Amino acid sequence: MDSWYATTKLMLMLDKLKKYYSPLKKNRLVDDTGGSKEYKRIENLIWSQTELKTGKEIKIKKIPKDNKVKLFRVFVSTNRTEYIATNDISQDSTNDVKKICSIRVLG
Repeated sequence: MDSWYATTKLMLMLDKLKKYYSPLKKNRLVDDTGGSKEYKRIENLIWSQTELKTGKEIKIKKIPKDNKVKLFRVFVSTNRTEYIATNDISQDSTNDVKKICSIRVLG
């Protein structure tokens, strides 16, 4: 799925059907604090070394609170980063997400 099509309505529909992996735009509003802080743009999230390897659980704005997803930050090149969301909360490997999404890392 292209990031332009990762709309709230489509993501909720896919969530009912099966597992999905979807790129998200860097300006998408999310919460990684469990509701203790306001939503912020994906590009402004702080990532620990562990989260870079295993992803982080987030809530996307305007998606019901029970529909949490796991977000992965995938470095494609020195000037390009992809943000991939999945409803497969058990997924814990950025490398596996790269393979599943067939993201080719340059360099």
